[in-house]
Amino acid sequence: MDDAQLMQRVREGDEAAFRLIVETHQRQILNLCYRFVANQQDAEEVAQDVFIHLFRSAKTYQPTAKLSTYLYRIAVNLSLNRIRDRKRKRMFSLEAMKSERHRELPHPDGSPDRILEKSELAAQVRKVLDGLPESQRTAVVLKRFEGMSYEEIAGVMHCSVSAVESLLHRAKIGLKKKLKPLVS
Repeated sequence: MDDAQLMQRVREGDEAAFRLIVETHQRQILNLCYRFVANQQDAEEVAQDVFIHLFRSAKTYQPTAKLSTYLYRIAVNLSLNRIRDRKRKRMFSLEAMKSERHRELPHPDGSPDRILEKSELAAQVRKVLDGLPESQRTAVVLKRFEGMSYEEIAGVMHCSVSAVESLLHRAKIGLKKKLKPLVS
């Protein structure tokens, strides 16, 4: 049974169909949310909100695009809202943000110095990525971390493929410029 058929069953009140949709897409949505909010608890909450939103909108859902594209769009919007709320409320201390953003699993072949160096570089790259305009950051995350095609990104972002190409090009230029001092 495909996603459109499952959503039709959800529309009719079939909870088992909804559970199947959640089980099928949960890991991808959670990973996407984490790439934006960089905090496990926030990512889990946002991912849960994505499926709540899907359930509530089941009666009006129209399968004009793949369900995964619809879910990604909701996840991106809710993740960006969470980031904006976090900035507005200043609800996290600097220390809490550092501990979440710098957390990485150690590489088995790396020395402690090399692991620390990679961790610091990853944190700096994350900071530069976070500094990109929202639309560029979204396009980069969907392309580089989620492996989406330009067409899929255009569907998620509700823009043209040429707009996606332009966003990624500008992001690449911005990232190169800001990362050059870090790798020199």
